[in-house]
Amino acid sequence: MKYNFISFSIMLFVIILASCSHMRFKKLEKINNKYDLSTEPDLMNSVHTNKIDSLYASGTDGYFKGVNNVKIYYNYFLQNRKENGAIVISSGRTEAAVKYKEVIFDLFNNGYSVYIHDHRGQGLSGRMVADHDMGYIDEFGYYINDMKYFYDIFVAPHNHKNIYLLTHSMGGAIGMTYLEQYPDDFDAAAFSSPMLGLVFPSCELVELLEGKTPKYALGQENYEDGLTGFKKNHLTTCKTRYQRMLTIYEEVPEARLGGASYQWVDKSCKQFDIIYDNIANIKTPLILFSAEDDKIVATSAHDHFIKKLNATGKEAGAYSIEDAQHELFIEKDELRIEVLTKVLDFYKKHK
Repeated sequence: MKYNFISFSIMLFVIILASCSHMRFKKLEKINNKYDLSTEPDLMNSVHTNKIDSLYASGTDGYFKGVNNVKIYYNYFLQNRKENGAIVISSGRTEAAVKYKEVIFDLFNNGYSVYIHDHRGQGLSGRMVADHDMGYIDEFGYYINDMKYFYDIFVAPHNHKNIYLLTHSMGGAIGMTYLEQYPDDFDAAAFSSPMLGLVFPSCELVELLEGKTPKYALGQENYEDGLTGFKKNHLTTCKTRYQRMLTIYEEVPEARLGGASYQWVDKSCKQFDIIYDNIANIKTPLILFSAEDDKIVATSAHDHFIKKLNATGKEAGAYSIEDAQHELFIEKDELRIEVLTKVLDFYKKHK
């Protein structure tokens, strides 16, 4: 009886959170593709996909040494004409620069120089544990240290008139912390499904299960065992882009990453407290997009963040994306175009 009561209480709590979610968020309206962003029919056309691949291959890439000599992979793409500014991408957990080919292509074709690096422990960057597939971090702050080095050594020297931040998921937690620590580096920032909280009860249980030896968190597996078919995936409703993602990782297997370790979950959960404690330091204008059907990060955290940010006297654009799953940058055309159009409009507003 006690177990049933506890289960019912947890279920009721989750339902209440869901019903309150996005009370302050606007809905995006359907809009025309005024920035000529890539579409699913384009991705079926080899001429278009060859252009995407060619641009990515033309980038300036390499490695730098991050904290504790972990090698960090980067790639950037400079305009050879008058630009609209530069965009620095902070990607999500498991992601690699090579996965962002389409995004980079669309941003570059709209007149922006684009910079991206693979966060430590994923993509083509170095790992900190023997299991190449395991998502691990020893200190979350190292992500921000790496990003600051990348900004200072590779981005700032090009003297761009405007520099913008574009983030997704875990990259949002990294980006938000960066804005708190270095509030003058970016002119505006956009956050897609930012990881400002994990789905209940990840943070509540991790300290009970963590241990000292790195191991996969409950329900997490290596890349191969964690693969799922399109119908069961929780990343996107776009089959075309989902298949492209899998193909990219088949072609560049060294960039793959599997499930998260207990250590990664623990460090991430602790970082959320740091983000909320320092929210008053944020000066950068920002916009946030929350996927309505997100099962990866807690959308209730997006509401909590915007409420706390507003309480400091700062306004931020906040939008709920209907029928969207976690990865808005590889969602179906109408959703992806809505989000990226709003992002580019926002950047233009903050020239």
